[in-house]
Amino acid sequence: MPRVADSGVTICMEPLSPAETDFINTCAEAKDLIDAVGHQNFSLHLDVKAMYSESTPATELIRQYGSIAHHFHANDANRRGPGFGDVDFVPLFEALRESGYRRWVSVEVFDYTPNPETITTKSIEYMKRSLAA
Repeated sequence: MPRVADSGVTICMEPLSPAETDFINTCAEAKDLIDAVGHQNFSLHLDVKAMYSESTPATELIRQYGSIAHHFHANDANRRGPGFGDVDFVPLFEALRESGYRRWVSVEVFDYTPNPETITTKSIEYMKRSLAA
């Protein structure tokens, strides 16, 4: 970790659903590992799709862990972009604000239907409306 820090890099642990991995499936497990490593350049990466696989509501996870997160993936539980599924980002962004998170939010998709340009444009529009609500 000292070499990572000397390079100005932060490594982010991203918990993923049990369908995607058998290692670090929850925010709590990620925090345990982050605490065990105990270095400021090893942090949490929150991902909406992955949080929806947990039994705890995503808004609660964000409020609980947002302050230690270093990055945030905005995506829908259906593997598409924000606004392309059933996930309501208004309460998610509200929880993110309340947690004190002040870093980047990036869109991560796995299904590029109808096309990357439409996904980009509509996801950004949807997130801006969600932030303003």
